[in-house]
Amino acid sequence: MKPDCSIRTVRHFGMRLLLLAVFFVLCGCAASSTTVMDEEVVTNTKPMSTYKSLIIREFELKRGMITDAPDDRMNERERRYNSLPTALAAHIERYVAARHTYQDVARSGTPTATTLVLKGAFTRVGRFRVSITATLHDGASGKEVAYFRQTLWDVFDTLESIHLLGRDVADFIDRIQYK
Repeated sequence: MKPDCSIRTVRHFGMRLLLLAVFFVLCGCAASSTTVMDEEVVTNTKPMSTYKSLIIREFELKRGMITDAPDDRMNERERRYNSLPTALAAHIERYVAARHTYQDVARSGTPTATTLVLKGAFTRVGRFRVSITATLHDGASGKEVAYFRQTLWDVFDTLESIHLLGRDVADFIDRIQYK
């Protein structure tokens, strides 16, 4: 008995093979899309809603993460990376203030008993990944009351994507208000 090798069967097999190839390509694209992973810990014993103001400090960015070159030999991208802490603080301030969670949101000031102070650091800065850690501290005691870690993957332009991290930090601050 001969196998049926008509044009219709070959075309049907070819179409299935093509659909399978497209499926694998699309699976590969989904794995490389922007993915955000985070960790959140709240250690405060009193309700977070008792805080009425927020002070946002610029996140620490170690120069060695950006470049080893002196200031006069930095390229344009490295110079723009130097502005990341200021840009991130501005985005966080804008997103938190828009939600009206706190009566006062500022990037400077003296902490009081009803103030939270946001501090943080960039732990990785690169073309394809940006990672930060953020901590909230009680204004009166300086004790850490919440911790947040965020990684933004598949970032093609760190400077353009920094607003996403600002929004995520603001989301975290908003979420913990009722813990």
